[in-house]
Amino acid sequence: MSNTPHSNIHRGRSAWEQLMAQYAASGITQRQFCKQHNLSYGTFCTWRKRLRSSALANEQTAALVELPLQAAELDSAWRVELDLGQGVVLRMK
Repeated sequence: MSNTPHSNIHRGRSAWEQLMAQYAASGITQRQFCKQHNLSYGTFCTWRKRLRSSALANEQTAALVELPLQAAELDSAWRVELDLGQGVVLRMK
């Protein structure tokens, strides 16, 4: 447990996003950054995890892309081919 008193300032999401950007550019350890900015290390870690999880979820959602169907693909006899690598191909009709 640290002997340094931490300020009890309520910071919102945007404030923590700014702090994380400052930390990333600082080149110092998390503990040093927290000490310099009078932050609780535990709170810093909680927000870092929260923001990273949120960013990862947004990246995964953004990775889904809807592909439009072309007229030839609208045929009722559909076919799917999945190349699994190493010469293995899964074909479905």
